[in-house]
Amino acid sequence: MLVVCTGSATKLTRYFLNSDKRYIGTIKLGIITDSFDSEGKIIERKEIKNLNPEYIKKIPGEFTGETEQVPPLYSALKIGGKRASDIAREGKNVFLNKRKVTIKKLDILKIDLDNYSIKIDVACSKGTYIRSLAMDIGEYLGTGAHLESLQRIASGIFTLENAATIDEIKKSANGSTIDKKYLLTPGEALMNFSTIKIKNIIKKRILNGAFFTQDDIISIDSNGGNPFIILDEEENLIAIADVDINNWLIKYLNVFN
Repeated sequence: MLVVCTGSATKLTRYFLNSDKRYIGTIKLGIITDSFDSEGKIIERKEIKNLNPEYIKKIPGEFTGETEQVPPLYSALKIGGKRASDIAREGKNVFLNKRKVTIKKLDILKIDLDNYSIKIDVACSKGTYIRSLAMDIGEYLGTGAHLESLQRIASGIFTLENAATIDEIKKSANGSTIDKKYLLTPGEALMNFSTIKIKNIIKKRILNGAFFTQDDIISIDSNGGNPFIILDEEENLIAIADVDINNWLIKYLNVFN
C-alpha cells in the first residue's frame, strides 16, 4: 500500500512519514540471506529439529515493546551520503548501528511447520525493518530465518481496505464507480491532527501568513498538541501551524494558497 499526494498536497508528505505502520509478513525458517529477505543471496541453511509450536507462540511477548534492531545491509540508509545498499553491492564492508524501534503489536497468524514458516501481523513505529525482525526471530528460535513475503496494510490512518488498485483508479477516472474512499481531501488525510476552525472573514489574512486572534476562531480541538491544521468554515485546509494555545503564539509550517 502506497500513499500518494498530488498537487499542493505534496507538502503533506512529511507529516505522513512519521506515522505508525502495520504489516502482514511471512517468515521462512532455516534459511538466512544477506538481504534478510527472499531476494537476497543464501548465506546459511540450518537444519530444524524439534521446533515446538508453543515456543513460537512466545514470540509476541519477547519482541513487543521498545527494542533495538540492526537494519539490513541492503537498505536505503545513508552512510557518508551514500546508500548502504550501494556500498554493499560494491563489495565493501558496511556497519550499521542498532536503532531503537517500537513493536506496538505482534500477532502470530499461522504456524506452518510443514513448510517451516510463520505468518505474522505487526504494528510498529516508523523506521522498523520487518526484515530485521524476521532475522531476530530466527535467532531467537535458533533456526535462522528471513522474510519471505511482506504486505503493508496500514500507514497512519490509511488502510488497505480503502486503497485502490491501478485498475480501479483507471476505472474511476473513466467514470465508473468503485466502492472505496481512496481519494481524500487534505483535511481528511490529517483528521488525527489538532484542529482550529476559523471564520472565513480572516482566511485571506492567514493565506498571507498574517497573525489571527482567538476571537477569529470558531472552534479548537487540541488532539494531542502540535501541529494544528487550520480549516475554514467549509473545512478546507488553509494552513498547518505550531500553536502555543496558552500564550497564543502561531508559527506557520505550511500555507495552502
